[in-house]
Amino acid sequence: MKSTQQYLDEVKARLDIESDYAAAKALGVTRAAVSKYRLGISMPDDLVCARIAEILGVEVMEVIAATNYQRAKSDDARHLWEGIWGKAAGAIALSLTACAVGLSVAPTSKAADSGNAGQNSTPRASIYLM
Repeated sequence: MKSTQQYLDEVKARLDIESDYAAAKALGVTRAAVSKYRLGISMPDDLVCARIAEILGVEVMEVIAATNYQRAKSDDARHLWEGIWGKAAGAIALSLTACAVGLSVAPTSKAADSGNAGQNSTPRASIYLM
């Protein structure tokens, strides 16, 4: 499970910025808020988690679950959030795998246009907009 600090570092890397001040501006919070997140004094709220997820291109629930895991005061709560985090992170991995498999079996447009895509290829449909 990733920590808030790891997500903040990934945001900085993704945006190619070095300072927490710049990260704070990108997330719509103050520099002091980012400092508190790093020190574990406070945690990002759901809106900031959504901004982090959007920047990183990950499922929003993954970041929210990781944040709530850190915020949790009992082992039962941490276990619950860990499971939610795993499902959210797993959903992304499953989607990417399905997309990759789908792309690997699709005929190339050149083969499909020439009629050499094979008998098992999916027929192409045309859409006309009026």
